[in-house]
This record gives sequence, structure tokens and C-alpha cells, in this order.
Amino acid sequence: MAWLGTKVEPPPLEAGAEAFVLWLVREHFGCRKAHLDDAVDQDLDIVGDDGDEFVLLLVSRYGEWVRFWPWERYLCFDEGVPLMAPWLALSNFLRLPWRSTAFPHKPSLDRLTLLHIAFVLERGEWVDP
Repeated sequence: MAWLGTKVEPPPLEAGAEAFVLWLVREHFGCRKAHLDDAVDQDLDIVGDDGDEFVLLLVSRYGEWVRFWPWERYLCFDEGVPLMAPWLALSNFLRLPWRSTAFPHKPSLDRLTLLHIAFVLERGEWVDP
């Protein structure tokens, strides 16, 4: 977000994981009103390529072990509008009986809050929320 103003440097390691995670979503992803209670996918809409970038930025600061968290349970890495979107809208309108299986939908994901991400980073090993 440096093109909108001055670039804010990340907090030092001594500030802790909570400060870094909040800085990351506020400064890098533009979620200015983000709080530690917010879920990455459901509340902050960090999905697709942004989800990949989020994980890689955590990996660059905290190490490769972060890459092996069960991210697929909490983040949707698919992005974009499917090619079948107009037909999906039409089928929803017509209430076709097979619409739930005919077109892919975004999966229902578990919530992963920023507070839990910071907790796991401080602990040094993955624990389920």
C-alpha cells in the first residue's frame, strides 16, 4: 500500500506475533479495521492469490513450518468467477433440482482468526482452534 502513502515498516520480532499479524493484514492487505477476532477468509476476505501471499509472508518471517499448517481447512485458494456463473444464476432462478451438484460452490470452511494464528506462531507448533 505504499503507493497511497508512506510505507509502514513491520514491527520488530520483539513486538510479538499479534503485532505482526495485525500489521500484515492492515498494511499489506488493506484491511484497516482488522481485529484479532477476525477470521482470515470469512471476515477479511483474504482468499485466492491473496491467501497464498498471506501464507508466504508468514513463512518468510517465521519459517517453513508455517507452510505445513492445514491451510486448506481455513482458506479458499480458488479465485475468480467460474465460467459457468451465468448458467449457475439461471439454474438458481429456475430452481433446477440438481443445481447443488451441477455447479461447484465455495466450500464451507472453518474459521481461523488472527488471534489463533498469532498464538500458534508464538507457541511454535500447530494446534487446532
